[in-house]
Amino acid sequence: MPYRKTAALIDLDAIRANVATIRRTYPGYAHYLGVVKADSYGLGTEPVIRAIVEGGCDYLCVSLAEEGLDVRKYLPEVPVMILVPVSDEALPVLARESVAVSVATREQAVAASRVAGLKVFIRANGGDDLFGGPTTREGFEQVYDLLMGSPAVVEGIYLHTFNTEDADLTGQEYALFEDMTAGIDLTVIPVVSTSNSLSMPRYPKKPYCNASRIGNIIYGIENESEELKNCFVLRSEVMDIVHLAQGQSIGYGQAYTATTRDETIAVVPIGYGDGFPKINAGRDVYVGDRRYTILTVTMDVTLLLVDESVRPGDEVLLIRDARHLDEIALHNHGVAEEAISLLNRRIPRVYRSSR
Repeated sequence: MPYRKTAALIDLDAIRANVATIRRTYPGYAHYLGVVKADSYGLGTEPVIRAIVEGGCDYLCVSLAEEGLDVRKYLPEVPVMILVPVSDEALPVLARESVAVSVATREQAVAASRVAGLKVFIRANGGDDLFGGPTTREGFEQVYDLLMGSPAVVEGIYLHTFNTEDADLTGQEYALFEDMTAGIDLTVIPVVSTSNSLSMPRYPKKPYCNASRIGNIIYGIENESEELKNCFVLRSEVMDIVHLAQGQSIGYGQAYTATTRDETIAVVPIGYGDGFPKINAGRDVYVGDRRYTILTVTMDVTLLLVDESVRPGDEVLLIRDARHLDEIALHNHGVAEEAISLLNRRIPRVYRSSR
């Protein structure tokens, strides 16, 4: 039994429903690739990936060889691909376990081409890809021809768009992809993907695209749809109340001083040792339906400035829902999924499901 009342609550029914909603809202794809990298954005691996597949994803995407092998262990029948190029040493193991890899450059393609049966996705460079790769038709075809003439197996080709809010830039990325693949019969490629979570709501499906990679919207993050459900809550409770007299300080380096009047401080058992960083100071959390401000974050506890209505044992929602995550991202100068992904294994994941 957990003695500390801090946990991440994950709704598996909401995850299943979100995948079904995405498939219904964005139809016409032969494949829906669920992105489960970084322990499913911090929600956890096995229960979450099972819910994603039950919801309707027929392929799973990770970022590390180790993640791919974990997924394969839990779901041996579901295809898995790695979005980030891996070391040459991992290739024979991944071929044996039928985990597909990504290649972006000719050098990576050469290494992959030497491994019989290795499933390969070619990661096309739309002009600003993190992993480089050719940006000309000739260069792309060299990578393609090298792999097609090898004992490796070309499983897919995909494009990752990096700023879908910029229509001009995204249009250029699509145009470059289409030029680089103009001499290739894409209908013979099992998986062709130029769609992802952020591009689908903004751009129509390309006729050659038969697969969409869906990540954060599975978890209700960074989306504009009212139909997608919240599936994550970070909750704790007030473990103690400290009353500060005017002029009294609390915390390391006198983190807060009651300068103008007596103050009430709530102590909450979560800290940067849990992956809840100090940058959270200054943002709001919820006690009941009321918002209160974080004063400081230590390794093990967080202090809130509250009022006399707050009592020990009151529930504290440190992350309440997707809209709260957007607010946190703005305060922390990050992205919405970052606050969840940072949480480490000191925070238990508690799964709720009707199944």
